[in-house]
Amino acid sequence: MPLPEHTQSPMAAFPTAEACDSNAELIANGDLRALHPIFNIYGQRRCFSGPIVTLKVFEDNVLVRNQLETKGEGRVLVIDGGGSKRCALVGGNLGQLAQNNGWAGIVVNGCVRDVDEINDCDVGVRALGSNPLKSSKKGHGEKNVPVYIGGTLIRDGEWLYADSDGILISKTELSV
Repeated sequence: MPLPEHTQSPMAAFPTAEACDSNAELIANGDLRALHPIFNIYGQRRCFSGPIVTLKVFEDNVLVRNQLETKGEGRVLVIDGGGSKRCALVGGNLGQLAQNNGWAGIVVNGCVRDVDEINDCDVGVRALGSNPLKSSKKGHGEKNVPVYIGGTLIRDGEWLYADSDGILISKTELSV
């Protein structure tokens, strides 16, 4: 009997250093990029990968919740929060929602809160830091748009690979 969707094994991940070493041509032509090492690691999944869904918001997490309420299907939500550290865009409830709906991970160009709760979730989370203040709830932002985070342009549908060494963005799915 198959496991429920939200408990299936995460997509196979392999070391980002190995991906870099075996894909020098993709790095040289820009199809494989490493994000600047500015993100802190949260959540139980130290390694995760998947196709990217992008959001662009600023100090408002309504679209973040709306997206995490959908089936993740092993995807990674990349949130461009403008680098703001004045409030959190993801908290414990959203971490649990991501886990329950089958998201592989969340990368936040901004802050998280409820760190202990997020660390209990079977999802990979990367963020600039934590802040106990919650965001506004106006519903402003854009979905599925190119975002510029960590020194690179990230497009909806590209692939993200993350582990303790860092985060890679690839135009296509990588094979080991």
